[in-house]
Amino acid sequence: MGVAKRTFSAEDLDRMTPDERDAAFDDRIVHDLDELRPEFRRRIVAEAQRLGEEFRRTERP
Repeated sequence: MGVAKRTFSAEDLDRMTPDERDAAFDDRIVHDLDELRPEFRRRIVAEAQRLGEEFRRTERP
């Protein structure tokens, strides 16, 4: 599981350059579900499955 990242306030982000903001956001993108807390990962996976089923039910031929 990954290390908790610092949360930035709006004021923090306002003080950053555009490149610093981009880097801060890029650094917080999760590319591996194993980096997430197990309970949060279960909730996300369950919601993705639910949305997938809903999409398949509403797909038009």
